[in-house]
Amino acid sequence: MKKFRFLFILLVIGIVVSTISWAVSDSSDTERERRAKLDTRIDNQGYWKRMAEEGLTVPNPVVEIPKAVYTGSAINNPMVATLNSPDVAVSSNSTQSENSIIVDPGNSMTALNSNNSGGPGGTPIYGSNSLFTFDGGETFDGDNGGAGGNNSGDPAACIGTDGRWYVGYIKSSGQGVAHSDDQGQTWTHVQVTPNPGQLADKNHLWLDRKVGSPYENNLYDAWTDFGGSSDGEIVLKYSNDNGETWSNRKVISLAVNAGSHNQGVNVHTGPNGEAYAAWCIYDGWPSDETAIGFAKSFDGGETWEPSVRIIQNIRGIRNSGVPQNMRVAAFPVMTVDISGGSNDGNIYIVWTNIGVPGVNTGSDRDIYMIKSSDGGDVWSDPIRVNQDPIGQGKAHYMPWITCDPSNGILSVVFYDNRNTNANQAEAWAATSNTAGETWEDFQVSDVAFTPQPIPGLASGYFGDYLGITALNGLVYPTWTDNRAGPAMTYVSIFETIDIIAPTNLTTVTNQETGECILDWSFSGTTGFMNFNVYRNDVLIGTPTEETYTDQITEYGYYTYKVTAVYSGNVESGSTTSNTQYGTSTIEVEPISYTSIIYPEETDVQMMKIKNTGVLDLDFTLSPFFKQPGHVNYELAEGGGDEYIHMVSVGNLYNTSACDYYSDFTSMYTNMRTSQSYPIEVLSKNPYKGDQCKVWVDWDQNGIFDEAEIILSDDKEFGLFKGTIDAPKGSKQGSTRMRIRLSGPGKFNAYDNTEYGEVEDYTVVIADWLTLDPDEGIIAPGDSLMVTVTFDGEGMDIGTYVDEVELITNDLNNPTYPVSFTLTITDMALTASADPAGICHGESAQLMAIPTGGSGTYTYAWTSMPEGFTSDEADPVVTPTEDTEYFVSVNDGLVTLDASASVTVYPLPVVDLGGDQILCGETQYNLDAGNPGDTYLWSTSETSQTIVATGSGETMFWAEVTNTDGCSSTDTVYLNFASIPEVNLGADTAVCGDISITLDAGNPGSTYLWSTGQTSQTIIADTLGIGYGIHNYSVEVTTEFDCINSGDVSIEFVNCTGIDEQASIDVGVFPNPASGIFNIEIKGEANNPVNINVINVTGSVVFSLENIVVSGSHIEKVDLSNYADGNYSVVILSNGISTTKKIVLRK
Repeated sequence: MKKFRFLFILLVIGIVVSTISWAVSDSSDTERERRAKLDTRIDNQGYWKRMAEEGLTVPNPVVEIPKAVYTGSAINNPMVATLNSPDVAVSSNSTQSENSIIVDPGNSMTALNSNNSGGPGGTPIYGSNSLFTFDGGETFDGDNGGAGGNNSGDPAACIGTDGRWYVGYIKSSGQGVAHSDDQGQTWTHVQVTPNPGQLADKNHLWLDRKVGSPYENNLYDAWTDFGGSSDGEIVLKYSNDNGETWSNRKVISLAVNAGSHNQGVNVHTGPNGEAYAAWCIYDGWPSDETAIGFAKSFDGGETWEPSVRIIQNIRGIRNSGVPQNMRVAAFPVMTVDISGGSNDGNIYIVWTNIGVPGVNTGSDRDIYMIKSSDGGDVWSDPIRVNQDPIGQGKAHYMPWITCDPSNGILSVVFYDNRNTNANQAEAWAATSNTAGETWEDFQVSDVAFTPQPIPGLASGYFGDYLGITALNGLVYPTWTDNRAGPAMTYVSIFETIDIIAPTNLTTVTNQETGECILDWSFSGTTGFMNFNVYRNDVLIGTPTEETYTDQITEYGYYTYKVTAVYSGNVESGSTTSNTQYGTSTIEVEPISYTSIIYPEETDVQMMKIKNTGVLDLDFTLSPFFKQPGHVNYELAEGGGDEYIHMVSVGNLYNTSACDYYSDFTSMYTNMRTSQSYPIEVLSKNPYKGDQCKVWVDWDQNGIFDEAEIILSDDKEFGLFKGTIDAPKGSKQGSTRMRIRLSGPGKFNAYDNTEYGEVEDYTVVIADWLTLDPDEGIIAPGDSLMVTVTFDGEGMDIGTYVDEVELITNDLNNPTYPVSFTLTITDMALTASADPAGICHGESAQLMAIPTGGSGTYTYAWTSMPEGFTSDEADPVVTPTEDTEYFVSVNDGLVTLDASASVTVYPLPVVDLGGDQILCGETQYNLDAGNPGDTYLWSTSETSQTIVATGSGETMFWAEVTNTDGCSSTDTVYLNFASIPEVNLGADTAVCGDISITLDAGNPGSTYLWSTGQTSQTIIADTLGIGYGIHNYSVEVTTEFDCINSGDVSIEFVNCTGIDEQASIDVGVFPNPASGIFNIEIKGEANNPVNINVINVTGSVVFSLENIVVSGSHIEKVDLSNYADGNYSVVILSNGISTTKKIVLRK
């Protein structure tokens, strides 16, 4: 692209420099007046040579022709049977350009070629000649001189069904047609029309070649009138007597109301004698083509329906040009299907467009076609003919189209630089057997050459037409190239195959299973065998039906092609469809960004772009901040003459023709504030004193009220240069840039001027936000970190919002918006808590302290953990756990956030235990816990533990202070209570008729006797129990729950008849005992003794019998395994028992 621009600028500068040196005559006319005498609408070289002789232009100089590059003669097209077709020069020893060729309708081996012919150096000019072949283009013969005598060129060749040959041309500034009845040996000239005033230019001649047509062999000659009453209109005459005489003039273009003029007419006829004419419309001048006009006649050309614009809003190349060094135009070329086939009567029109028709921007020059199947009433959408990738900045131009009347196959020839340097070209052809729905294109020339204007001629002329004709599959493409030095005409004949290719391939891929269903259309012909289905150029199936199911096993992108295979293994062209299995999946974290900074500060954040899909994620943020503008700007116009031809600034580069005012706001350049951008504006048709200025609406208020940017001229007023300084603080986003070229004098951004032109563009301003990188490819499962920089330098206080759309190949998210908000403020906010640490149960004062801003604030407090809200500035809080408090303060413009923390320290847990009744105790250990803390007891002691002493009920407390300074206390009451004394007396034996009162003492206590009684005293007697030893016990519980017990054994003896008693004495020691004690028995007689130890329930726990006591006996008893309590020791001797009590206390 850079080389394209450089070469193109050099070319245009060279033309400008040449045209500036026009001060040849000594005329008193001003420069503008003299140059106004040159009608740049006219293309005829005879006219331009006269203007050069008058000093109003300069001839093309003699230059060295770069050597052509041989690229081969092979043809690669499935619709073409010819595999190798070397180029053939139609003549030698002359210069040829601007070709017309026609095949004899009765013999496809015979063809007539007419081209603009001149001497070997370009001059003298012979005009439209007659060259012909009788062997299918292998050799040519004929005369380089003009057919019927010298003429002014613009050749158009025809051959009637009756064998008469015709050549149309400009003659005497009017129109002439020569005819020959001896295949070009002799010619007869007939003047069709005289000079209309200045010139009858850009003519086309056509003949109704349909056998059986009501107007068979009618001739139609059409052109543009320059000068006279029909200046700029398409005029036509017809002949129904083989060109001998001609009708009156028919002006057929009036109804389209061209803003400037109509030019480049092309005439064709239909299968039933319909006559059609198409031409380009210029709505301003100098400008590119803006529409195509169309008219039709159903009575052999006598009357014509009102002309119409069949397509609007196109942009040809007449003044915008191509990178090759040659004059060009986008004249439409038409053909009509008269084959009698399924598309019989279809009308096809081709032309060159800058970019996509209707969009009309970019550096591509592509061939487009529209068609009508109803006689020109309704037209299709444009179809792109050249098949190389779009958007590559390549040039394809000057197409000519033909429809083979034997089979309806379409063929187009055109110049093309897809495989060459930018300033080189090759001849290419494209064929279609699908009525133009699909095309196969291929290189048809053997060389790549470098076009150069033909020396001695003028206005960059290298020829304005190519030619092509076909019959019975034999196709004759013709073009001009300078491989041998001079411009010459070449042909490269090829033969098409009448095979039908599949069309309208569609692919539907199940994204879960990978199953891909292919469907296509096909109108089979004789010899069809099967279809070939290709995936990524690998044959995967040969179905015979118009559907196929493929199973894709791997994620990826796939191109399917389907061709038809005919007998002899001949394969048709393909129908193609792209699909994918799987997708990339974009995730952005986070999806919105907010920054609040102080003036002149910057803030850097990070954006994470993840690809969670299965295919590579391809993303871009370009165009950066490109948002559609919604501001209506006041328009302005120049008056033409000099005009803006090229604008280059930043990433914007555009070439254009004159339209007085051009809205190029669909084209943009990115600018970052505080940076400078060189700008160049190239003008055409410049004048001394011309000026160029630029305005940019930096604040996006819809008014160009900023200071104008004055560009400096190059002293020849053809090239203007300057610098655009993008000021800091400009409003970010899309805005308008106006470039204005005008003549001398004052002018502003709005007023209409007598001369010059105005062009508007878009500037996308990136001021406070930078993203780096702004495009990339991320592998599946991977991520990319993007640096987001908020820049507050030079920015006013306020809030700025913008949105970026990530353009991705994610099927579900082709665009992914990310929002950004920047707030610049002098407002500051601090938040605090006093105190910042509290003990549990205490309170803290929160404080929000804003400064700056508007001075009027609102507050909103929240907390984490949640639960607290307040709209006070300084609320009081009593948290129960560590808490972060958040405050948002708004001054009416800006909201700032701050936070303060309150730490809640725990209180020590002091537990002295429950209140105690300590029966029989005189001291008690108390522990305040919390090792390491400090202590204060009610006893003034400061240790963690103390020994509490006292009598009766006594209060004790402890205060514990932890390391955070938090204190807790606990209190305990200790009752040092006495154990009740219980004495039921000594064990005894009484006569059974005696009762004994047993008293447990301790009035006010509660009692439980072994007899079940609960009184303080009970009566012990034999009532109900009889004689014998009976044990009595009591448990006494005081009011403080202190418990003690006592017991006694009473033996009730029947005292009746006892003469003597054995004398025995019993002692027990130690008593109380821990489990082992001794029983000492003293007696006078040697009597046997039984020993029993009985518990309080009356059970015998120890027994020993027949111990002989003589004097004294000690028996050791071990009750260590028995529970503490009172036990009775019963000694039985000679029927008399003695009882002692023993207390076990371990």
